[in-house]
Amino acid sequence: MDHTRDADAYMVPLTPASVGSGSYLGGPDIGSVVASDVTGVTPSSGGSSGKSLVQNPLYRIAYLADNKIFLRDREEYPKHIGSLVGEMGKDRDSPGPSPDDVWQDLSLRKLELGAAESTVERYFCTNLLPNPGPTESLMCSYRQPMHRHAVPNTGSNFKISTPVPDMAYGYNRETAFTGAHQTLLLTESSVAANVHDLLYPFLVIEFKGDSPSGSGSLWVATNQCMGGSVSCVNVAERFNHRLGHYQSDEVQPSNTAAFSIAMSGTEARIFVSWKHDEGKYYVQKVDSFLLQSPEGYLKFRKFVLNIIDWGRGRRLNEIRKSLDTLMEESRKGPPKLAKARPSPLAGSETRPSKKLKLSA
Repeated sequence: MDHTRDADAYMVPLTPASVGSGSYLGGPDIGSVVASDVTGVTPSSGGSSGKSLVQNPLYRIAYLADNKIFLRDREEYPKHIGSLVGEMGKDRDSPGPSPDDVWQDLSLRKLELGAAESTVERYFCTNLLPNPGPTESLMCSYRQPMHRHAVPNTGSNFKISTPVPDMAYGYNRETAFTGAHQTLLLTESSVAANVHDLLYPFLVIEFKGDSPSGSGSLWVATNQCMGGSVSCVNVAERFNHRLGHYQSDEVQPSNTAAFSIAMSGTEARIFVSWKHDEGKYYVQKVDSFLLQSPEGYLKFRKFVLNIIDWGRGRRLNEIRKSLDTLMEESRKGPPKLAKARPSPLAGSETRPSKKLKLSA
């Protein structure tokens, strides 16, 4: 089958108009779904199955695609995304468990024998994922719905499900930013992703269990990650849009890419998300990791900690610098009409480059 390609030679996934009715997939006819079924965070009340929207077989090709959110296959990354992903795959200097330590970890082994979602989450929160304290710049929210303003919306009748990530990492307003920054951020309500005031989120995580009481689906977790991660991108893009009002060489938009993880007790998938142009959001798998293998577990650990360090370090510093620039430009008076400024996720920087081979 021939695929349509956009101006930068990327394949554009099929849209609902391309695939016709969804009844052949065993799901409901998309024409029969009413608006109230697609906007809530709880399972749809309009369907007979009682399943949540992200479980709909048509969720990706109808709801996500209709809102310009696409899961890309194994295509070459845009240059700046390939560079970022390559950094996340670098070896770490900090000590960690040995392959034998992982092999002897009884709690990890038990996850393969059958574990509820809460058990999977508890293991990785204890052994890998940091829980930032109240004095740290990072902040983590647990199972909090994201604000609707954060969720991309093209005006389609097929609104995507409100993301409620199991975990979302972003920034603590009071400890990540100076008093002057905080004053400026009071005028930027869109930078908060949820009611817990999580600012500029950059990583969302979805856990799934696998036990006799029911198995979780990484397909569903991927759908959840797509909605959550592009919402993180959208939050940062809205702030970059404000920066774009100023016609100055000093004003440089920050990288708005975000990461997400769909995982169970045996497998993890890391995704990177970015805004390709004014209309499209792309989500692409970085790698899959077999968590019961010491090699796979340690490689996953490396990626996760590098993503956290990037969020805590370079990304936060870029946002702070942008806030400093915005304050300085604001003192000069109202912004002059600026020429259209390409996002760091568009234009020449998004031409395909060779996908980096990641070190183990």
